[in-house]
Amino acid sequence: MAHGDGRQRSAVDSFESDVGSWEELARTDPLWAVLSSDEYRDAAITPDAEARFWRSGEQHVDHVLAIVRHEIAPGFAPAVSVDFGCGVGRNLVPLASRSGFAIGLDASPTMLRRARERLDACGIDNAALGLVGRRIDWSSVDIPGPVDFVHSVLVFQHIVPEEGFALFDQLLEILAPGGCGFVQFHSRSPGGPFDGMVRFLRFHHPRLNALALRSRIPALRDVVMLYQYDVLDLLRHLTAHRIGDVVVERIDTGGGGYDVRLYFAKFDGTTEEYHLKGRPMHLRTRP
Repeated sequence: MAHGDGRQRSAVDSFESDVGSWEELARTDPLWAVLSSDEYRDAAITPDAEARFWRSGEQHVDHVLAIVRHEIAPGFAPAVSVDFGCGVGRNLVPLASRSGFAIGLDASPTMLRRARERLDACGIDNAALGLVGRRIDWSSVDIPGPVDFVHSVLVFQHIVPEEGFALFDQLLEILAPGGCGFVQFHSRSPGGPFDGMVRFLRFHHPRLNALALRSRIPALRDVVMLYQYDVLDLLRHLTAHRIGDVVVERIDTGGGGYDVRLYFAKFDGTTEEYHLKGRPMHLRTRP
């Protein structure tokens, strides 16, 4: 077997193992799986903590849309939004409330069931859900019109990059000309040598990853798999999909780690027009 085939198989195995871990967390610790704070542990969560969890989604969506409107598209009001990795619906509910229609995508059937319960509890009737695997089957999703907003936060960091870039490409491809997006990626992992060793072993040994997830030892169980994405690679993918306006924001995650947030808009024209204009990209950073 060629060396490249071996890497591809390793990425696929890792992706499938991580999806299995995500489904397990959806069944046992769904809120903590989304926001890894001890107050959201299923065995100890209080009504006040749960209220903070849902409120954090409202605050996040308002923050993202405010930056998009201030930095990229004044007056932007999404007609059709896609929330990739919607989990239990923390961000999907406020996105639906601020969009004409919203679509939540996730790799876990249990997460989608929980998201549906949350949508129903909040009286949201302008949202649809879709199950995704290594690729998004758009034909299986109810899309009422052109997608003009794509969103994903705290998701790609748990997807091995070989698979994550392909999924990112699909989100960029479905985005309509002139549409906007927000996607967060992990760029440097926090923690010391021990955490790095645990992640290395879990990445290369899917069975060990599954055992670690079920372990009662916090040092093994709570070291969440984090995959790093290179910022230049991300910009290349944006350019390949005619993204002409980009705002980059660095988010420190502690322990020397940081994430990168991308706010962006797609060139409002055809592929030919984009190339004739020299593939323009207006790139800047937020402090």
